[in-house]
Amino acid sequence: MTFLESLEKLKMKKRALMLYCLLNRIPIIAYSNSSLDIDDFIIDISNLINFRKELVYYTDFISNSEFQELILNENNDYQSLRIQVRCPSDVAMKAISQLDDLKSFIIGLQYPKENNELILIKELLKLKTDQYLEIIVNEGKIDVELIGFNEKLVNLNFETAIFLKISEKTEKSINKMKRIIKDKINKSEIDINLKNSILDFNLEKGEIKKNIFYAEIQDFYSGAKRAFYILSKLNFLNYLEINATIGTKTLLETIDFEEGSIQRILIFIEREWGDNFIDLISNDRLNFIGDKIQSFWG
Repeated sequence: MTFLESLEKLKMKKRALMLYCLLNRIPIIAYSNSSLDIDDFIIDISNLINFRKELVYYTDFISNSEFQELILNENNDYQSLRIQVRCPSDVAMKAISQLDDLKSFIIGLQYPKENNELILIKELLKLKTDQYLEIIVNEGKIDVELIGFNEKLVNLNFETAIFLKISEKTEKSINKMKRIIKDKINKSEIDINLKNSILDFNLEKGEIKKNIFYAEIQDFYSGAKRAFYILSKLNFLNYLEINATIGTKTLLETIDFEEGSIQRILIFIEREWGDNFIDLISNDRLNFIGDKIQSFWG
């Protein structure tokens, strides 16, 4: 079973919330009774996002000053891949206590045996971030909760659509392959059990789902980056006192990504590259403002 298939045990909203936090670079704190299990789990989560550069805390950098330098370099170079930091359980407390910022961190923690230890961890987290996703992995069960913000106020339409599309496209792909094979074996005298075995694509299904997921996420990222380029240039024109705005429909058609909302793209741009371009959109402004209050930073 692939990691994406294991996530299907979660309710759709929880799956979508996990993806939302990954895309928005909201810190993810994952607990398990087993350090080995949680370290494997955060590797799987990190692998869901393939358009960022993964760094491992205490391997690729150690000190807070090194991390701040990485952030500074990222802010000065829009062309570089944004970083995503994976923090194994054996150094998790070092990261939480010593680093100033946990943005885009995925941290694995062995669940504390004493309640006061858990309280200490949560108090430290409050000092570093006002919003994070908490995941508890226990005996194959996964619980997900957004800390510091009301989940009901988060718009998960895009993330939900991604998972629905994965299921639909996977079934279509499997059915097409089955039809091809059926056309061949129905004309033969192969044993029925062998036919059923040949037509069983359960092993392949996981790989197909993963490929579709990566394709959908990459399409969104590429579309958002094209929007970022356009809006950056329009923003520059405004600095030159040349009034430059763009309509929602025009922008979505220009970036060739009409499946998502412009609100979701603007949220992603702000979290990925740090720029807020809401004032450059010439229509639906009230909708943007409402969505921003609900979803940008909490």
